[in-house]
Amino acid sequence: MTGRSPLRMCARCRRTTDEPVLVHEVHAATGPGFNVYACPECAEHYPPTTDVLELLDSAARRRDRTGEPPTERR
Repeated sequence: MTGRSPLRMCARCRRTTDEPVLVHEVHAATGPGFNVYACPECAEHYPPTTDVLELLDSAARRRDRTGEPPTERR
C-alpha cells in the first residue's frame, strides 16, 4: 500500500483537498450510502454530524420514559 493521502472534493467550495473532513454520512435503504467531505476551511460551516443509531436510542429512551407504545411501520 502506498503512502498517498486521500484526495476528495469539498462539497461546499468544489475544490479538491488532500485534508478532507467528513461532514455527513448519507445512508441508503437500498444499497451503499456515501460520505460527504469538505476542506478544513469549509468544514466549520457544517453542523456536527449526527449518529443515526444515537437518534434511535434516544427515541427508545424517550418512549420508555413516557410509556408510549412503539410506532408501527406500515
